[in-house]
Amino acid sequence: MTDDAELELLRKRVAALEAELGALRDDQAMLRTVLETTPAFVLRVSLDGEITFINRLTPGYESRDPVGTSIYSYAPPDQHEVMRNAFETTRRTGEVTSFESIALSLGKPAWYWTVVGPIRQDGQLVGLTLIVTNITRVKNVELELLESRERLRTALDAGNVGVWRWDSVRDVVEWDDKLCAMFGVAPAEAPRTREQFLAMVSDDQRESLRLHIERALSTGVYLDYELRADVLGEVRWFVIKGGVVRDASGAVMGLLGGVVDDTMRRRLMEQVREAQKLDALGQLTAGVAHNFNNMLAAVVPALELAARDARPDVAPLLIEAKHTALRAAELIKQLMLFSLPEPRRPRRFESLEGVLERALSLCRSTFGREIAIDATGLELAANVLVDGLAMEQAVLNVLINARDALRGVDAPRARIDVTVEERGAKARQGAARELVVKVHDTGSGMDEKTRARVFEPFFTTKPIGQGTGLGLSTAWATARAHKGSLTCDSTPGVGTTFSFALPLDPTSAVLRAVASADVAAAGRGEVVLVIEDEGAVREAVATVLRKAGYAVITASSGEEGVRLFRERPAAVVLLDHSMPGQPPTATLAQLRELAPKLPIVSFSGLGTALPGATAHLDKPVDSATLLVAIRGALSG
Repeated sequence: MTDDAELELLRKRVAALEAELGALRDDQAMLRTVLETTPAFVLRVSLDGEITFINRLTPGYESRDPVGTSIYSYAPPDQHEVMRNAFETTRRTGEVTSFESIALSLGKPAWYWTVVGPIRQDGQLVGLTLIVTNITRVKNVELELLESRERLRTALDAGNVGVWRWDSVRDVVEWDDKLCAMFGVAPAEAPRTREQFLAMVSDDQRESLRLHIERALSTGVYLDYELRADVLGEVRWFVIKGGVVRDASGAVMGLLGGVVDDTMRRRLMEQVREAQKLDALGQLTAGVAHNFNNMLAAVVPALELAARDARPDVAPLLIEAKHTALRAAELIKQLMLFSLPEPRRPRRFESLEGVLERALSLCRSTFGREIAIDATGLELAANVLVDGLAMEQAVLNVLINARDALRGVDAPRARIDVTVEERGAKARQGAARELVVKVHDTGSGMDEKTRARVFEPFFTTKPIGQGTGLGLSTAWATARAHKGSLTCDSTPGVGTTFSFALPLDPTSAVLRAVASADVAAAGRGEVVLVIEDEGAVREAVATVLRKAGYAVITASSGEEGVRLFRERPAAVVLLDHSMPGQPPTATLAQLRELAPKLPIVSFSGLGTALPGATAHLDKPVDSATLLVAIRGALSG
């Protein structure tokens, strides 16, 4: 080859090298531009962690060249272990690793995401390259999102709300664990499609709910839906709330919402409705009782007076008719126990011993012979002041409940034991002693859930048509009206004990003496003013009082009664609680202005006493009780 040819070849080689060098300079310029403009830090570190290159510096670090310093000096000590583990993994495996850590930026902690890659030379690992991205803003958003989700979950848990989602495009249903628990299904058994969810709904609600869903998709508005469901054998009510989910273009993609258990609110509302029914029943009963008891108030004394002069074969019939009339009034008064704000009962003196004996006699004659009924200690009940009719009915209700509990029990075990004992009242200052009447049966007993509800009005475990649910609740109200109590103890498989606790009245002996006195001589000529608008009642009461030795003045209104009292003052006044004209409270006040110490006995068929009255009588009233009340008012 000639010198010229060699020179030409050399020129070409130089030109090629210059071209390659130019391309290399372009690549370097581009790489430099990439490294300078990339938002991440790109570092080269030695295998022991010394920084040998960094593409750029955080503002504020120009005066300090990181090259030659340790990468660990830029991270808190508690982050070093995370960094070493990532570096060691890349050195050992030669694979790319990554980690999340906190490092210091201008003295403040910041979150970084670091990707670690190997640097090789001649097949040997000579260093590591790190691409470090500041993710503090993303991390803060993530933490805020987690905190927001936690607050939302706490609120949903506190509100007992289960969350659901339905993707209508893919027909995918999602339930959270709370919602699964509310419906009593395991998460693995939760519905995954709309049809699977609708299959869980009762037949009478399925089509309605399907139309509700379609309406929400078509209108874009989801209204609340009340759903009834059978959850593990218990009927529960839920309110399904939700909204429509749309994509970026506004197209409906599905529904999202929550479910609230509404069972407790519905039960409370049902209780309110039942209370309103009872209140309405009480108001109706009070109105009926006033008229009904006014009628009986004329009948009872008339029957008593007629019985005194009747032939021996007729007198017992008239006396029985009187007791029947009193029992008729008792039916109304039992319902009135629940209508009065503070239930009270008239308490005429009657031996509780007699009440118990009558109840037991009736039960022995009507219950099956296989039921043994024993009673002990009845003589202790001889001096207790009670409303005999009410207490007799209360005891009968408890005895009948005991009889029903013995159904299916073997005859040798079927027994009812009635025991009476005297004991101190519950510890409280000034408490009197109590008389306790226990009715124990050897029946099947009750579990705690049933025992807790046994005194609720209308609650019964008997089949429909075989119980009203008012027997034990009425007995409880009667005990309370006597300033006593009725409690229940029961053990499944052993039996049940109901305990009446009634306070012993220290005045019972005095009242017993008064009641046993000759009623014909009860009056000593004292003047009694009877103010009553019902003519039949007024005349019947006046006749009883006159025959008992009282002088009687009658008035048909409060105004007339006050006028007559001015003309001829009375020793005691019997004042009807409800009359046309001026209210009885005004009549009482006017009489007390004329005679401040005047005994006034209120007389009512409504079961409530007149405020300020000396004593009170409920209509109808028998002669003995009327005379005891008048004599008691006169004697102070």
